[in-house]
Amino acid sequence: MSEPSAEIFHRRSAGNSLATFFAATRPAFLTASILPVIVGLALSWSIYGSIEIGLGLLTLLNIVLIHSGANVLNDYFDDRNGTDGSNSGRIFPFSGGSRFIQNGVLSRRETLQFGSLLMVSGALLGLWFALVAGHFILLIGLLGGILAIFYSAPPCLACRGLGDVVIAICFGILPVVGTLYIQSSIIDPQAIWVGAIIGCFVAAILWNNSIPDIDADRAAGKLTLPARLGAAKAPYGLALLFILGFALLPLSPLPVSSYITLLAVFPATAAVKVLLEGRLMPAIPLTLVTHAAVSVLLTVGLILAR
Repeated sequence: MSEPSAEIFHRRSAGNSLATFFAATRPAFLTASILPVIVGLALSWSIYGSIEIGLGLLTLLNIVLIHSGANVLNDYFDDRNGTDGSNSGRIFPFSGGSRFIQNGVLSRRETLQFGSLLMVSGALLGLWFALVAGHFILLIGLLGGILAIFYSAPPCLACRGLGDVVIAICFGILPVVGTLYIQSSIIDPQAIWVGAIIGCFVAAILWNNSIPDIDADRAAGKLTLPARLGAAKAPYGLALLFILGFALLPLSPLPVSSYITLLAVFPATAAVKVLLEGRLMPAIPLTLVTHAAVSVLLTVGLILAR
């Protein structure tokens, strides 16, 4: 896939900037936030036997706004600190950012404004949820918003080796717990278990995508966990995340039908194998497939449990 350029987007947009701004959100990666909400809805069905479709769709919209805003703001801050600009080892579109600023599609100011608009829109919808579902959802949204912003913004949690933990919380635990709470106004321990399982696999996506950026991240002072370990040891971190994610399933109080999720061990094993062989390109898509497989299979398992 070729990197974005001003010429391509000006031609395709035909005077309409919506296509440009939509592409700047990196929509191909929004499944990382959409899938945990779907799993949360399946959990609601498994426990209570019902789903409020309207609330479910609004929950999806809310997390997509927050995720999109975080993606755009991440591009802004990674350009400002020099990480993306100096990244010659990137594997587009998986690492090195969207390249919209570096390739002249959007200015740094436009990127900051657009990312901020998305985050504020998500926050306003979150306030509505607090009125409808209860104030606890406000705490979830506040925590998620703070982590999403300061993942890249100073003090830059990702720069301090905390990015994987932040991603696991924001795209695992919080969306599942929040989705179930919006549906039921109840905090159920099963949601935390489900969120933790998904969090391990979404953290694995970030882990793999960070490996091509190791040199650029180190040069910019962005010391992610892969940057601290180095490319030679990074595959073992991926394996550990997969093992933890699969191990949590039998330890959890989830129904036996959810064990169908263990079928995702096949793409996970393949991802670790090719990464140990030094082949990043197949490892990254295989990790994405693993995350999607875990989410879909867990959804099916929870629905079958009813």
